[in-house]
Amino acid sequence: MSSLILLANSFPYGNWEPYLETEVQYYDDFDQILICSLQIRKEHKDNIRKLPSDKFKICPVYYAPSYVYLLNAIMALADKNLYKELQKLLKQRKLSLKRIIKLFVYISRSNYEARIILKYLKENGLYNSEDVGVIYSYRFEYQPYVGLLIKKHLQNYKIVARGHGSDLYEERNSVSYIPLREFLLHSLDKVIMIADAGKDYLTKKFPRYRDKIVVSKLGTIDYSVKETKGPQGEINLVSCSNIVPVKRIHLIVSALAEVKNVNVNWTHYGEGVLLDEVKELCNRILPSNINYDLRGFVANQNVLKEYAEKPYHLFLNVSESEGIPVSIMEVMSFGIPCIATDVGGTKEIVSDGRNGVLLEKNFNPEELSEWICRFAKMSENEYQNYRKNTREDWENKYKADKNYEEFVKTLCHEIRE
Repeated sequence: MSSLILLANSFPYGNWEPYLETEVQYYDDFDQILICSLQIRKEHKDNIRKLPSDKFKICPVYYAPSYVYLLNAIMALADKNLYKELQKLLKQRKLSLKRIIKLFVYISRSNYEARIILKYLKENGLYNSEDVGVIYSYRFEYQPYVGLLIKKHLQNYKIVARGHGSDLYEERNSVSYIPLREFLLHSLDKVIMIADAGKDYLTKKFPRYRDKIVVSKLGTIDYSVKETKGPQGEINLVSCSNIVPVKRIHLIVSALAEVKNVNVNWTHYGEGVLLDEVKELCNRILPSNINYDLRGFVANQNVLKEYAEKPYHLFLNVSESEGIPVSIMEVMSFGIPCIATDVGGTKEIVSDGRNGVLLEKNFNPEELSEWICRFAKMSENEYQNYRKNTREDWENKYKADKNYEEFVKTLCHEIRE
């Protein structure tokens, strides 16, 4: 029997990891699938997304009170990797109180969650040392360490992890540090990047592990594409992301405030800690020719339905950093061109002048404003060429059927090795 143990952040509870909704539909090659849903908040416990079949079982791991992690931090003193990592930080002159605390939290959380999962495996008859399978961590931060702790008891399992953005690039973290990075690379069977930029980053930092680091791109489902006429002086813009500092939604607002003599309809899908600030900024500086609709949270499937039904002309992504944006993959499948910042792996998906426009990371909002106006006044032939290229590039690089079928073959290959 071949098994897959997936370590995911909350999924299928709540709203986290929306793109896993697509990926899990391609797991048919496995006889049984266990999703370990990590860091579930209690407010999400009754919000469970539908899974493809009864092959799937769910092991819920709830976010614990602080004292639980504190107790586990004491227990972490028995973990030899704690001391090896401290010695390494000291040798590299990177030792600081904040990094020590982060390391303790990392190890204590991992041990706590691994014990819950192992208990679930035993109680549900899934703890069979004869089974073969893969432990697959969807993120590349502390979650793979949870997987390694589980693997100690499942000797016939291989273990792999995906790297995306904030879980990969240490510079995005508050203390520019993700614990046990080299230990994970040494211990994992494969580390799978979603973008070439991620592979280049990790290989440059840890060249001795280059043979373990591969690329398997994410993908989105084909909802077909309908004909959409060009803006013809009035442009419909769309953006989709959490409204958090790294996404810099305020820069879209600042750019729209500079748009003159063009009617704009802007829709943003997503919520976040800065939603109220963005609303206030819109109310204060946007002129009457800019209509805006901050939709808040909308389920991913509903967002895709609206992409299919509404005549959006242009997608905006002005993030400060990215892995490779699935939000852009999704709109590309509908033939919607994109203006995006040249960060992370974005240039692998947005080709400047072909399917959209790449802005420098620290662009001036007036530059974005100028491009919006240029698209609004673009000839029908030129705009339709952007749409054709956009759809074509998506079909070649980011179609779910192709990418996820190949990815599952990669997982299954690990079992046979």
